[in-house]
Amino acid sequence: PICHNYMGNITSFDHFEVGADLDFASWDSYPLGFVEDRINAEDDFKQRYARQGHPDFQAFHHDLYRAVGRGRWWVMEQQPGPVNWAAYNPSPLPGMVGLWTWEAFAHGAETVCYFRWRQAPFAQEQMHAGMLRPDDHEAPAMAEARAVAKELAEAPEVSPTQAPVALMFDYDGAHGWDIQPHGKGMSYFSLVFDAYRAARALGLSIDIISPKTRDFSGYGVVLVPGMLHVPADLKAALIASKAKILLGPRTAAKTKEMAIPVPLPPDFEGLDTMVTRVESLRPGLGVELARGGKILHYMEELETGDIVAEQSVKGRAVLVHGAAVSYLGGWPDQQAFGRIIEEICKVAGVQTQRLPEGVRVRETGSEKFWFNYNDEAVQVGELLLAPLSVRRMARA
Repeated sequence: PICHNYMGNITSFDHFEVGADLDFASWDSYPLGFVEDRINAEDDFKQRYARQGHPDFQAFHHDLYRAVGRGRWWVMEQQPGPVNWAAYNPSPLPGMVGLWTWEAFAHGAETVCYFRWRQAPFAQEQMHAGMLRPDDHEAPAMAEARAVAKELAEAPEVSPTQAPVALMFDYDGAHGWDIQPHGKGMSYFSLVFDAYRAARALGLSIDIISPKTRDFSGYGVVLVPGMLHVPADLKAALIASKAKILLGPRTAAKTKEMAIPVPLPPDFEGLDTMVTRVESLRPGLGVELARGGKILHYMEELETGDIVAEQSVKGRAVLVHGAAVSYLGGWPDQQAFGRIIEEICKVAGVQTQRLPEGVRVRETGSEKFWFNYNDEAVQVGELLLAPLSVRRMARA
């Protein structure tokens, strides 16, 4: 079997194209290193999760590379302790290596490998932890890996199932944003990841899908944020699907040649909305929404005859519902993004549950996995989750 080993938040080439004729995909999961070197977050957030990792970053890439591998994927390198290459390299809290491992299996991994087996006593990576210390004695991660292996042997196989929500990820769109971000620090990855975070905070399992997808059967909701060029046949397939479709911002904003299309975007059948002007927003210039939350980073002026579901406190249309699709004309904060996705899910009949900070779930064919990234116990309804823990339950 042949695979390619991918990384976190890398959009410089089309992973779907590279993976098209490979047997499976794999990636390198370094949750603590990624908090320091490739996650856009406030310092207090990074401080809170410095020893656990971002509650959504690993899961996002598990779902992405499951799509790239067409259902088959591995974690080729799982962080087992402090690494040596980030700005700061803390140790994971006890239990996190086991949590990260189970999280990968819950998202469909066939294999989780740890990098490295033995910490090297020489050269540039000698400060990078392994499963063994340089003196061949076991490092702390070994006991956690051994415990997961025992639990796996006694557990039912993780059976795959289609998620209720799909999120489209387009590497061409990422390249277009890199060329024309329109605002400092803005990127396609960050927008898509914000949509993913908001959906996960609602207790949703998510399938990330390729822009070549044309059959959306089985999905209640399809999210298409920031895909700059949307081919005509994809527009038609989205409109014809039975799913509730959320587009924008910047979805269908460019032609294939990276020009502004005429008619003006988004130009979807059944959507009487036109983007007439766009602006990027410096920090502190967020636009408050009438129902709470803000638009950050980027906002569009919408000329619309559609139903306005979200507007600014000054009456500027932000979210509109057309006959077949909805369009979001700005980059919401997590409060607003969560509300918008929650309400679209409700219309689609997709069940949601607002989760406490740092708690996430993943559903498989037979089980529901609960992950608590917090270093304190958390109560969710009648369920008490221990600190830094994984809870597996049979699906009702």
